[in-house]
Amino acid sequence: LQQLISYTNSFGSNNFDILVGHEYYDYRLYYLGASKSNMFSQDNKELSGAVIDGQAASSYKNRRNNEGFFGRLQYNYDERIFGSASIRRDASSRFAPDHRWGTFWSVGAAWLMNKESWFDLGWVQELKLKASLGSQGNDNIGDYRYTDVFNIINSGGNIGTSFNSKGTEDITWETNTNFNVGAEFQLWNRLTGSVEYYMRKTSDMLFAFSVAPSLGYSSYYDNVGNMVNSGVEIDLGVNIFNTRNFTWDVNLNISTLKNRITMLDPDKKNTTEYTAEGKGYQGYTSGSFFIGEDLSMFTWRLKEYAGVSENGESMWYKNILDENENIIGRETTTDYSAADYYVTEETSIPKVYGGFGTTLKVYGVDFGINFTYQLGGKQYDGTYAQFMSSPTGTTGYNFHKDLLNSWTPENTGSDIPRFQLHDQYSAASSTRFLTNASYLNIQNINVGYTLPASWTKKLAINSLRLYMSAENVFYWSKRKGFDPRQSYDTTTNATYYSPMRTISGGVTFQF
Repeated sequence: LQQLISYTNSFGSNNFDILVGHEYYDYRLYYLGASKSNMFSQDNKELSGAVIDGQAASSYKNRRNNEGFFGRLQYNYDERIFGSASIRRDASSRFAPDHRWGTFWSVGAAWLMNKESWFDLGWVQELKLKASLGSQGNDNIGDYRYTDVFNIINSGGNIGTSFNSKGTEDITWETNTNFNVGAEFQLWNRLTGSVEYYMRKTSDMLFAFSVAPSLGYSSYYDNVGNMVNSGVEIDLGVNIFNTRNFTWDVNLNISTLKNRITMLDPDKKNTTEYTAEGKGYQGYTSGSFFIGEDLSMFTWRLKEYAGVSENGESMWYKNILDENENIIGRETTTDYSAADYYVTEETSIPKVYGGFGTTLKVYGVDFGINFTYQLGGKQYDGTYAQFMSSPTGTTGYNFHKDLLNSWTPENTGSDIPRFQLHDQYSAASSTRFLTNASYLNIQNINVGYTLPASWTKKLAINSLRLYMSAENVFYWSKRKGFDPRQSYDTTTNATYYSPMRTISGGVTFQF
């Protein structure tokens, strides 16, 4: 439900656009389910058409609400100088009543320099300077995170309860404050593009805080701290040739990304973890990641692989402690349980990512290809680790060809452990399977042919084009089968499918 009031007016070269409004979102889900088996006929799919009760009837309902009041002012002077300001007050039922409301705002300005009377550069068709600063809220954590949730269960015919999830009463909005400054341009009637610096500060970051399973739950959501993302985005487009029968365009996008946690709630600094060099970080663990100040959000915390022993067994590092439990060095061990975890200072977030492509049109034939890429970052290749495991007596598993280079008495220089029955830790989780997450992907290819108008007009058709296209054509990564595009915050494995390759063709025409 939304109500809007707008006002637009102009005074000379001054143009105003004012908008105020209110919106209300009400989401309701009602679920009812039951099952029976031993049906009389497949044509009768009603519950009464079967005779054996599935004993699985259930129902539940979910409801959440969002409400907001907002206002926006847009201004431009002579279509050369632009400004905007907005403010909104939002509420979310995903937070407790005392913490549901948040205030968010933004301001922005732009200057179209090429429209100034004193601007006299004929090779510059457009030059715009722009800057903005603003905040927005995030409540994307699921429902009922502010209170404990229980399940009603059957306890020997009596009503019982079981713990479902832990709530945090004072959890509230995550605020993302964005600062952007940059320029847009068009030069020589051929080169278009933009250059922009951005910095995004996330305050009261919503994140699942892991706890000891002995508490009866594994994690709960809370506002754990602050984080900053910053970088530069560059977009370029070049028209290299532009004639009647031949056009050629090239495009390029480059984005850099630096991610850093700047502050953690003191209550969340429940442990100190060390790098292999002995540098300590305070924070907490979350799966295979360590969340700590001055680290990236997705910094790997793993046992460090140390190669292969003289007997062909996997080795890892463990700390050497003095009588006061201080770390004074480290040594190798073949006992996986004795090995120590280390903060790797390696993150799954890439340093650079983007895309590039080109389009060609020659005498009715058109061709286009687009690539995406990523440089830097490390991902854990869980599929490769699975295929490098030693046999356990169970049949039906695949193995990787790299096992052919495993350690043997005749191949003692290999860094791949021996391939031996029941070596259960030969492919245990460690830095061994951290893999460079850079990739190059052919996103799509398009080929077409537009018939000459002199042909199609005889058929009363203004335009007719035959085409073939392919999506997700191919990608190159550090290892065949390793797809780092899946996610920053998970291990890559065969559970997740890569984007499906599709090939299609057809005809488009206009009358």
